[in-house]
This record gives sequence, C-alpha cells and structure tokens, in this order.
Amino acid sequence: MHLSHRAALALSVIAGLALSGSAFAHGTMSKPLSRVKQCHEGNPESPTNPACAAAKAIGGAQPFYDWNGINQAHANGNHQAVVPDGQLCSGGNSKFRGLDLNRNDWPTSPIRADARGRYTFEFLAPAPHATREWKFYVTRDGWKASDGLRWSDLEAFCTLGNTPLSEGGVYKLDCPLPKRSGQHIIYNTWQRSDSGEAFYTCMDVRFEGGDGVEPPPQWQDAGAVTARGALEVGSTVTLRVFNANGNDLERPETVLAAGQTAPAQWPLVLARKVNGSAQHARVGVMRNGVITPVASATENRVYLKPGNRFELETRNPGPVDPPGGDYDFVYPAGIGSYKPGETVVKGTDGKLYACRPFPEGAWCNINADAYRPGTGFAWRDAWIAY
Repeated sequence: MHLSHRAALALSVIAGLALSGSAFAHGTMSKPLSRVKQCHEGNPESPTNPACAAAKAIGGAQPFYDWNGINQAHANGNHQAVVPDGQLCSGGNSKFRGLDLNRNDWPTSPIRADARGRYTFEFLAPAPHATREWKFYVTRDGWKASDGLRWSDLEAFCTLGNTPLSEGGVYKLDCPLPKRSGQHIIYNTWQRSDSGEAFYTCMDVRFEGGDGVEPPPQWQDAGAVTARGALEVGSTVTLRVFNANGNDLERPETVLAAGQTAPAQWPLVLARKVNGSAQHARVGVMRNGVITPVASATENRVYLKPGNRFELETRNPGPVDPPGGDYDFVYPAGIGSYKPGETVVKGTDGKLYACRPFPEGAWCNINADAYRPGTGFAWRDAWIAY
C-alpha cells in the first residue's frame, strides 16, 4: 500500500471514530464498569477476556468504541416493548448483539453496600440529558448466566428522577443495594425527559458479603503497585502472596498482550486478574470499602488479609528464535502480534503449534488459559498441532 493510501485510510478511520463519538455519545455506567466499557478498556482490538473476544467475533471492535450509545430512540419509558428478552445487554440494538452472549466469564466488578446499606453508582455521560427516570434492576436469586437474561429475571430495587450532573460529566446515583451474593447482573435504564430516547446498561458484578452489607473491611493496605516503566509484550506479571512464615498462599499471574504494557495499563491488567481469581488479595483503590482497579502507574494498592505479605514479580518473555527456525516464539512471548496462518509457537508442553488461518486465527492472540496451545480446553479453536 502506498503511503498516500495509508494516510487516506488513517484519516478515514479517524474521521469515522470522531463521527461516531460526537453523533452518538451519551453515556454508560463507570462505577461499576458496564459490560461494554469493560471490553473497551480491555484492549478492544485484541480482547484479553474470552467473553469480550467472543463479542468482537460477532460484531467487531467498533461497538466497544461506541460504548456510550446503547440506546433505543423511541422507547419513551416502554422499555420492555422495545428491548426483547435475551437482548437486554445490547438494548435491543443489533450493533451491540455480541454483548448478549450467555456466558459466565464476562469481567466482573466487586460491589458491596456502605455502612448505610447503600451504594453510589456513577454514570459517565459525555453528552448529558435531562432525565425522566433512572431505574435499577438486579437478577433474581438463583439466576445463572447460562440461562440468558430476560425481563422476568430482573427485580427492580431503585428508581430516581432527574439528577444533577457532577464534576467530570458523571451522574452520581445513590441507591439502596439489594441483598445478594456471588455473581449477578445489575441492569439500568435511563429515560430522557426531553425526547423518547432511552439508554441501557448491563453491569456484571460480584456481591461481596452475602447479605449485601459487608462486615467491617478485612483487607489491610500492604503497599503500592508501582510501575516504573513499560514492560514487553509477553511479559509475565505475578503477585506472590505469602504468610509470615514465608509459605506461598497463591500466585495469581497474567501475561501481557499488545496494548497492555504501558505503565498505566499493566497494573490495571494485574489488578483485574487478582480480583477475579485470588482468595487472599485484592488490588486497586479503596473507596467506601470497595476496592476498584484503576489505570494508573502509582495509584493501585495491594490489600491483604492480616498477617500476609506480597511480592510483585515480573518476568520478560522467552527468547525469540532467529528467522528460519522451526518456530517464531516460545509461547506466550509475542502474544498480541501473532499472524493468523503464519505464526508458529513452541507451547509449554514442548510441542509446536501453528496459528489457524483467518478468521479463527484471531483467537491465537487471546491471552487466556482457555486458548493456551495444547493445554487449554479451547486451544483447538485457535491452533493446529504442527
């Protein structure tokens, strides 16, 4: 491709993004993060979360960039009439249909009530509007992600009217938090008063505390996660948690893909991995007793149960064979840059695997245990034994 053609293509892409951002910018929940915003912040071009990757395979990456536009133009409060069962997370908008996949591995946010039994939701609104009604729902007890999401699965727990916009373009919505435990969906509808347009938000949350109200916080601040520079693609970041005797309790780790190596990004990736899998640690910023990961090189902190300690370990990717060798990378080195139909890696089992041709080959760059060549339960979706 000639340079002029590349420049023209780049300008057309930028123009398209600018158009979509200005024409459809309205908003989505930022605390806890909505499903679409989770995918947007998790490397939209090559999602590291398997559910986001599956959504991208259906609708491409553009819906993640248009995270603020899940709407129905003529809802006028009749949400169940315009948003069918099974399409709640997309708001009945086919552009976002990938968000409706019935999976239990969507990224989740921890949530719990404060001492009043309440929680302050935050809705980021690049284009604010006068409001007729905010309404919040939560999935019923016994609901399972594999069952899909229907209106009958939801129980309303909070209704608010017009709310002033706070600093930073955020609506702060104070609600009583229902009693739940484990993984659930909180669903929000935002009906404008100046038109019939409404917006819809799915939030995948993990209730901490069983009855919706946590006992006094058990986590103690053990120190900061400080990124002193960028890491390489394929680097492994590990949080080693051990007790006072030096015995390891757990070692949650993550392998960095393209787009995750900047100083403000890799602590966020590690924090989400820890908070989604660890029993003895949390990473993030604590506000009102809730620990939330943030994109920052210095603000995330490690919280441990009393008496425990931690070490942060980083390991560079394995060596890359010179051109002409039998393989291109020792997996997971170079993940995020694999070429469908071309790249060959040496797996952790010592065998060689070739990245499947496009479009299946896109799964080769998914940084998840499920697609680890030769050992992940879904590795054949991405790789061919060489």
